[in-house]
Amino acid sequence: MTSTATAYTSRWVWCGPGDLRSGVAVVLKDGWIEAVEDKPPAGMALNDLGDGLLLPGLINAHTHLELSGLAGMMPPQGDFVGWLESMVNQRPAQLRINGTEATESAIEYLANNGTALVGDVTNTGKAAPVLSLAGVSSVSFYEALGAAKAEPPAAQAGWQGAVLTASAVAAHAPYSIPTSRLATLKAKAGRLPFAIHLAESRAEVEFLAGTGDEGRRLEEFLLLRGLKREALNLAADTPLGQLVAADALDRNTLLVHGVQLTSDEVAQVAAARASLCLCPRSNLGLTGGLAPVEKLLAAGVNLALGTDSLASSPSLSLWEEMAALMAVKPSLDPEAVLTMATVGGAHALGQAGRFGLLRPGAAGPMAFAPLPNLPDDEVIEAVVRGEHANTPFSVGRGGVYERKEGSR
Repeated sequence: MTSTATAYTSRWVWCGPGDLRSGVAVVLKDGWIEAVEDKPPAGMALNDLGDGLLLPGLINAHTHLELSGLAGMMPPQGDFVGWLESMVNQRPAQLRINGTEATESAIEYLANNGTALVGDVTNTGKAAPVLSLAGVSSVSFYEALGAAKAEPPAAQAGWQGAVLTASAVAAHAPYSIPTSRLATLKAKAGRLPFAIHLAESRAEVEFLAGTGDEGRRLEEFLLLRGLKREALNLAADTPLGQLVAADALDRNTLLVHGVQLTSDEVAQVAAARASLCLCPRSNLGLTGGLAPVEKLLAAGVNLALGTDSLASSPSLSLWEEMAALMAVKPSLDPEAVLTMATVGGAHALGQAGRFGLLRPGAAGPMAFAPLPNLPDDEVIEAVVRGEHANTPFSVGRGGVYERKEGSR
């Protein structure tokens, strides 16, 4: 069967940083972008989306889809260790009840709301085939814990048409993985991204430094779960120092959170060319803080955006994540934030050029944000601040959750 190409256009089209156009046509065939033309090719099916911004599919660089069944059960209240205790205590029973159904519902949401690629932290890998079926590309980070628990499979990536399914390696955090195992896991990741939660809370920083009430609370939490401090063989007294000691900080490292990073550590991350994923709503809820975004941008660190899980965030919407970041950091360049949700995420997940841009050879789907009548110079800011005329949606989506373009 010969497939048919379709051209999509709208009042505004954002092809990538510094490239906002008007009325151009993006040609999609078999899930891949074939061309970006000034005018729709003659004789080709055209889907004019109208007033709004057509842009690359968004990239949720950090989430935990397997925790979707915990949605709303433990609203973050600024107590990171307390939230960890609640999550660990409630997770087994609750996810036996609704885990599969909740994960599938979460994936349906991602498929419809403009998400093209996710970085999903997993212990089972069960979400990956559902994501593929829904037409959502994924990098599944198999997360290791402790000295031996949850050994990740070999890192590998494959494509089914324009849908990527990759298996990658993750370590939970510097406070829960022995130094030697961190080094082994990073080596196992190969050239694919290696993900790790880092410097998320004051408790983590204090635990590694061996001081502070929050550090002692975290140590007690770990001890109750069989992980003794001495078993970690700590080689440094900071989270980032642990990664450096394990030779686990380089251009393929994806740091998640980074709330507690110092100015000197920002410079280290930049020098290593590592990426960092911000999860603004989760970070604000769990710790009351954010990574030093302005310093990270000024240092040239590649930033991505993630929602974290529904156990710590109200939704899996990157549109809402961008708006939340802008609300807390109103001086940020809106296009820099949109770049985090697209180009930055693609780079962080090892897929630069394949996602995050509207250009020939990139994979779909795309996203569309309906907008009111605006001057051209207000379009990107309106999208990033969530000032949409209607709910954004996916464009050119394949898979079982295909939705007719233009539907709301």
